[in-house]
Amino acid sequence: MQDDVTPSKNAEHEALDLEVALAGLRRDYSKLMPRLRTLEHTVKCECEGVVLRLHFPAFRQGKATIHELVDAIVHFLTSFALPRSDVKAVDDLYGKVSVDDFKLKVSQLSESAKALFKRANEVTNRNGEAGELLLYLLTEWILDAPQLVAKMSLKTNREMPIYGSDGIHVRYSAEQSRLLLYWGESKLYSDIGDAIAAAITSITEALEPAKMQHEIELVQRNIDFSGLDNASKSAILKYLDPYDDAYNERHDVTTCLLGFNFDAFHALASTQPEKTDAEFVKLAEAKLKELAPKLAKAIKAANLVNRPIEIFFFPVPSVQELRDLFQAKIGWKS
Repeated sequence: MQDDVTPSKNAEHEALDLEVALAGLRRDYSKLMPRLRTLEHTVKCECEGVVLRLHFPAFRQGKATIHELVDAIVHFLTSFALPRSDVKAVDDLYGKVSVDDFKLKVSQLSESAKALFKRANEVTNRNGEAGELLLYLLTEWILDAPQLVAKMSLKTNREMPIYGSDGIHVRYSAEQSRLLLYWGESKLYSDIGDAIAAAITSITEALEPAKMQHEIELVQRNIDFSGLDNASKSAILKYLDPYDDAYNERHDVTTCLLGFNFDAFHALASTQPEKTDAEFVKLAEAKLKELAPKLAKAIKAANLVNRPIEIFFFPVPSVQELRDLFQAKIGWKS
């Protein structure tokens, strides 16, 4: 008796299973809402496929709560920096060991994440910036795209050239019947023009075939640490295999966080605290309208038109202050 399940039905079932599996990797970030605000706006970039988003630290008594934001995001450093399997191994101990032993394991995991983050940034000559962590959080939270590979854990190998994206995330779109791979870039600059220029350069380089292939190979070699079951890992690997039809249904999307100094924070110092949020939103939307054509011009000049790019603008009172607070919080030596 022949199996009456057609190949297309098998593919549908596999896609559904993958969608469910990836959904299971998502975390609840609603607790960050009091710290990270979202600007609701209608500003668009004239380049097709480019989405403009703007997030900012919450205000309290008329001042941006930068210290509180840093305190909050550091708690997510473990899940960002370490492989999901390492985190799960400790989570699975809950209720199986004493309370004191469990607290010790969690503390050790946190310290390991901080140490790894610092070592990785030393190896790659980076500043250990908060931008990478913010991009990770916004990609998982806003785009519903869980991290596929904890790239930070790969950067400590001096023999392995880790260039390209700052993060690798994934989402299956049932509506489009395709896998979306998100490749992240994070830039923190005092001047937004410099941030845009640096981002465009990095995005252009990351999209070079050789570097993109290197990123794909990183996923293929390290997918065992993704936290997915074998069937889901096999399904994703098909989208990375040029000899499989699924490869043609994979779309690569760039995510980019652009942190920059925004004078509006200081300009609102004399505003009545209860009016600060509303006034800031007006100024932020005006800034976004100003930046949209500048970004489009840079994208066109780099021949990136029609590339899907998710831009997270992140204005702060001072990028240097954000960086210093974050580095102090994780024990980074100045």
